[in-house]
Amino acid sequence: MLVVTNTIKVKEGHAEAIAQRFGVANGVQIMPGFVRMEVWHGSAKEGVEELKICTFWESEEAFKGWTSSDSFRQSHRGAGGNDAILGASLDKYELLISRTPGN
Repeated sequence: MLVVTNTIKVKEGHAEAIAQRFGVANGVQIMPGFVRMEVWHGSAKEGVEELKICTFWESEEAFKGWTSSDSFRQSHRGAGGNDAILGASLDKYELLISRTPGN
């Protein structure tokens, strides 16, 4: 399993509005190999809030299928035009160990 985190730094007071766009159906939910998406909100520090958009994929190939799709291009159109967004970074993680209650 692959987890991709998109960490977005935004001006304080804008995180919830920006997070809402990830709740809209944009095609990712029907992509082969997509498992789930979670949006995390960090506490404000020095006027900056942080969102972590975590998408879980069955494989790297499934994620690449999303990033090369028309749905990806459409959902990211105009994303760079928001003055509240201060920066973003993308990281990928491979699941090595998972524990569940009683396991």
